[in-house]
Amino acid sequence: MSTKKIFLLAIISFVMIMMIIGAVFLLISYKNNSEKNTSKELYYYDVGEMYCNLRESKKIIKLKITIEATDKKIIEELDKKNFLIKHEINAIMINKNEKDLEGKEGILVLQSEISNRLSEIFNSKDITKIYFEEIIVQ
Repeated sequence: MSTKKIFLLAIISFVMIMMIIGAVFLLISYKNNSEKNTSKELYYYDVGEMYCNLRESKKIIKLKITIEATDKKIIEELDKKNFLIKHEINAIMINKNEKDLEGKEGILVLQSEISNRLSEIFNSKDITKIYFEEIIVQ
C-alpha cells in the first residue's frame, strides 16, 4: 500500500470515529433532556392545624401537615374530604406515645404511616410525601 492510501484510510477512519462519538453524545444529551421534560409535576394540599391526644399521656400534639401528590385530581379529592384525612390522622396519633415520636426516625415512621393510610383510603399511589410544617408536643 502506498502512503497516500494509508493516510487517506486513516483520515476516513478518524472522521467516522468522530461521527460515532458525536452521535453517542447527541443521544445521551437527548435522553437527559427528555427525562427532565417528563418529570411529574407536584401538587400540595394543606391539611391545616390539628390537635391530637397521645396514648398513655396527658400531653397533646399540635400538627400542621401538608400532603404532596403527583396528580391534581387527588388534591381536589383531598380537599373535598378534609374531615376524613383529619379523622385518619387522629386515629393514627391516638395510638402513638411520646417515645414513638422521638427523633428523626419517629417522624419518618409517622410520615410513612400517614402516607400509606391515605393512599389506601383514597385508593391512589399519587400521594408521595407528608410534610410536617409544625410538630409541638405539650
